[in-house]
Amino acid sequence: MHPLSRSRTSNAKPMRIAVLGRTHWLLSAARRLQSLGHDLVLVATAPAQPEYLAKEEDYAALATASGCPYYLSPDVNGAEFRSLLQSSDVDLVVSINWPSLVGAETCAIPRWGVFNCHGGDLPRYRGNACANWAILLGESRVGLCVHAMDPEAIDAGPIYARRYHAINGETYIGEILEWFNSAVPDAFVEAVDNLQRSNFVPEDQSESGVRPLRCHPRRAEDGAIDWGQSAVQVSRLVRASSRPYQGAYASLEGAELVIIWRARIIDPEVDLLAVPGQIIGPGEDGPRVACGTGVIEIEEASMAGGNVLPSNNRYRFRLRTPFRDLEGVKCG
Repeated sequence: MHPLSRSRTSNAKPMRIAVLGRTHWLLSAARRLQSLGHDLVLVATAPAQPEYLAKEEDYAALATASGCPYYLSPDVNGAEFRSLLQSSDVDLVVSINWPSLVGAETCAIPRWGVFNCHGGDLPRYRGNACANWAILLGESRVGLCVHAMDPEAIDAGPIYARRYHAINGETYIGEILEWFNSAVPDAFVEAVDNLQRSNFVPEDQSESGVRPLRCHPRRAEDGAIDWGQSAVQVSRLVRASSRPYQGAYASLEGAELVIIWRARIIDPEVDLLAVPGQIIGPGEDGPRVACGTGVIEIEEASMAGGNVLPSNNRYRFRLRTPFRDLEGVKCG
């Protein structure tokens, strides 16, 4: 029986909460819950990725300030962590971005299980880099959901809160991640409140009839622009790969790497015959480039050699740039 299928009281009260995860969003959510009267009784984290704004020492500081145990290890399914969780008398675990599956034995220890905040529109978008994939697929919105962890399946447990952010042709991934700054703490607060409401019924994903879309991680080399694609596809790739990630990239004449941070689709004044990747002239903010169909205007870019990106139609980008050209390059 899933922990959240147990009956619950309608009398709201402060909860004993354990923190399990990474990123600055989880830290913000933990502090918000603490400010509302909930007790932080355990802080657990794992080694952070280089781009994360919050590191292990930030989680250690949260534990010290809260007067609770601190656990640093990716292993939460072993006897050591389960014993620590049991001794902390935890009501609920709140989690984001844990690097491995949390097993059934661990999920069963807290009275109400583990709440995970997922940056994707469940039950459709499950897995990794969901916001990036949503931009790439041309979705009209991206979702953020707090759900109970199901140890048997990824992102499959009942949903206790959700938020949405609109996506259009000008939405960059950085905007969505900025939205997470407020959406994550708000969603956790709503989920914990809903947990204590006697009349609240969580969304059962298994009854939605929606076929899940398993999203897999993206890497730096996935930002290589294929100029044979349409201007719509190139624009989406730029927006999904931009800051704080490594950016979409292309090789100018096969000689100098260019990181493209911002670009927009434009409607040229005349019909064109051009090779995909060919610069066709200057625009308002930067050079215009022919795609397989359509044209984009590069609004912001960084050249590895520090040069100015040309706008003369003698220049061409390589149709597709090998990832080896990106290795070790620092731009932006």
